[in-house]
Amino acid sequence: MATVRAISRNALGAVVALALAACGGGAGVPSGPIVVAPAINTPATSANGVQIIPAGGSHTMVAGEKVMVPAGTIITSNGSTINLSGSNNTVNVTAGAVVQVPSSATGTADNTVVASAAAAGVTVNAQVLAGPSVMGSYDPIDGSGDQARFAGLYQLTLDGAGNLIGSDRGRLRRITPDGVVTTLAAAVTLTFEGVAVDGAGNIYGTDSASPVLYRRTPDGAEQSWGPDWNKVMVNKGGQLAVDGAGTVYRADFENRRILKITAAGVVSVLAGGGSGDGNDGVGVNAAFHGPSAVVLDASGALLVNDSDAIRKIQPNGTVTTVAKIPKRIIPVDGSIAVDHGYIYAATDSAIMRVAPDGTVDAMHFANGSMPYIMTLVADGHGTLYAGTGWASPVQVWKITL
Repeated sequence: MATVRAISRNALGAVVALALAACGGGAGVPSGPIVVAPAINTPATSANGVQIIPAGGSHTMVAGEKVMVPAGTIITSNGSTINLSGSNNTVNVTAGAVVQVPSSATGTADNTVVASAAAAGVTVNAQVLAGPSVMGSYDPIDGSGDQARFAGLYQLTLDGAGNLIGSDRGRLRRITPDGVVTTLAAAVTLTFEGVAVDGAGNIYGTDSASPVLYRRTPDGAEQSWGPDWNKVMVNKGGQLAVDGAGTVYRADFENRRILKITAAGVVSVLAGGGSGDGNDGVGVNAAFHGPSAVVLDASGALLVNDSDAIRKIQPNGTVTTVAKIPKRIIPVDGSIAVDHGYIYAATDSAIMRVAPDGTVDAMHFANGSMPYIMTLVADGHGTLYAGTGWASPVQVWKITL
């Protein structure tokens, strides 16, 4: 099975661009049988039925289509241009994406491009709560609505008062339901990445440059929390969730596991790290593709965005697969939220909604194209919040479900 490597945003070299699809023509001869030259966007077909785009070829993807391409291929999808390198990658795009293979490409066509199936017609109303409508590199500025500025949102969570707490390139920012943004911590000594808030108002955060986990108490005191993280063999960062007992759960993407840290600071592996790729199982015998984000549902089970699947972990560590979803170009950017039994996970061009019966629908904004979503959080009362960035303006969106 083709897999996506954990490629950085800089390595992808994504830029905002407009794509024009070109098609080839045919040619006739003065006499004899008519010979029609094949159009340049007509791909060859492999032995197993998967279409191959040859060197020099250009192809416009239709919903549900799959093609194979070599390294060096340029894909323009939904305003972003992707320069594909390496082998055995899978790139999920929207219908209408243009795939262009340079004439100089000589490698094996072992990369897969998949166009998502046609949307099920699910649209939602969304509005910008805070942040500017244009892209740019900004210093964080407190303010209201579009006067506020963010450097780069990583994870959003909610506190007990209904305010959003977000990590913003190491800083902690608070966004009220009315869109008023203030800075809680300015990343002077601690650099927050993943964030979670417990019932007592303590804010937990992973560090953007080390494996350390921080805790910020309601009085503003900040300190490292838990064991000696340099001995736990965990990578930096990782999104967080916390339950009513003060137990923190951490997505360890690189090591493909979920960590559990009790209120006393004792850490253990809840699930993952086993052999295989995405196998269901119990505890360390289960395997993940690349868990990027976690959230607790109403039953106390942990839901995981596992790159191309939604997984559920019971308190005893039993892991099951809930549904399959399109994999992101950058899997570590995967996000997850839950509201009234419905699970929400952002892909590159839509928010996937997983119903309690496992049915998956693609949700789109009724009032415009979908920005690149970095993080999702739901308030449990029919409102979903999204933090956007990278190839989109850095904003906080309010989505009515």
